[in-house]
Amino acid sequence: MYIKSDKIYFENGLRDGYLLVEDGLVVDFLGCDVNVDSFIDYTGYRIIPGIIDTHIHGTSGYGLINTESPDPESEVRGFLKGCAGNGITGVFPTASPDMCKVVAKVAKEKPDGSRILGIHSEGPYLNRVGEKGIQTEPPTVDMKLVHQIYEDCGGFLKLMAIAPEIKDSQKVIDFLRERNVILSYAHSNCNYEEAMEAFGRGISVSTHTANVMSGIHHRNMGGLGACLLNEKVYCEVICDGMHIDPTMLEIMFRVKDYDHWFMVSDASQACGAPVGTYKFSGDFTIAIDESGFCKSDTGRLMGSSKSVLYGISVLVNQMNVPLKQILRMSSLNAAQFYGFAEQKGSIAVGKDADLVVINEDYEAVATYVEGSNVFDSKKDKELFNENYLTRYRVEEGV
Repeated sequence: MYIKSDKIYFENGLRDGYLLVEDGLVVDFLGCDVNVDSFIDYTGYRIIPGIIDTHIHGTSGYGLINTESPDPESEVRGFLKGCAGNGITGVFPTASPDMCKVVAKVAKEKPDGSRILGIHSEGPYLNRVGEKGIQTEPPTVDMKLVHQIYEDCGGFLKLMAIAPEIKDSQKVIDFLRERNVILSYAHSNCNYEEAMEAFGRGISVSTHTANVMSGIHHRNMGGLGACLLNEKVYCEVICDGMHIDPTMLEIMFRVKDYDHWFMVSDASQACGAPVGTYKFSGDFTIAIDESGFCKSDTGRLMGSSKSVLYGISVLVNQMNVPLKQILRMSSLNAAQFYGFAEQKGSIAVGKDADLVVINEDYEAVATYVEGSNVFDSKKDKELFNENYLTRYRVEEGV
């Protein structure tokens, strides 16, 4: 199969021509001057490496946190199809403990959507609730639950986020590090010194950096300062322009090099939902506004309702970051850090054909996972889960 475009973003530069894809791999590249009889033509569109999103709870009406779905396996498959519609080819489903076993089962399949590369457990041992939140008592560590999460993930657990100041959190860190699971600094009240100490005790990633952690003050650098200044820490970042002001993003990228950032969505089940009010965690409600952002009735951002592709558009259009730098953050950096870079994270001969075709508005036109077309915007028109609207939408006046 030949795939043609005049803008293919290879790992080592922009090219015009044909990708030859066989057995799920990019096996050759031919220049535009070569005569090829049969090919899929994406001239006028850009082909970029498939996005690797290592922090995402849901999308397109499908969720991975305490889902009420009567068929949780189908919920995961729908989630993976929705991910493909947003240009994600490799994903760490960020699931609640009750969903880990289901996600691990689906991970052994090759579903019609994104490929599960690992499982991310954000918590359950988290502390700070963040801006406009109400502080509550931190949870008590239960090592039996930690063991259960690890077992239920069936070897797919790659990342667990934790607040290192919680009592006995080091027991969790030590147990998981012995099993090659990465630990991430998250939802924490640690100050600069405490965070730096935690990074020396086995934590190597920062969860949605700047969000839900103590910020920078000129007399107190906070947890954020530690994340930026510790050279060994790799940082997730939400680039939707709301979770972090673009000017702050510029400061963060100037302090820490682009090769230490992972673009993530932190998207929720509500990602892609129409404007309206929806039930969220029982009696709690959230609103999707005209811009597509998800907020509580207090104005607090509730996870994300935007994709990494949207974040790419923010970095290009609002911050003038070169796309070649952005593609490291959206794909290659995570592949290298988590050990997939030999096959994934960039377009190169010999690597998996994980590709996203995008238009000028940074929307996915087509997505290929290991050479298989798992999303086509001309055919896959209705990806949003209608059951979500039936189950969670709050009618006006009710």
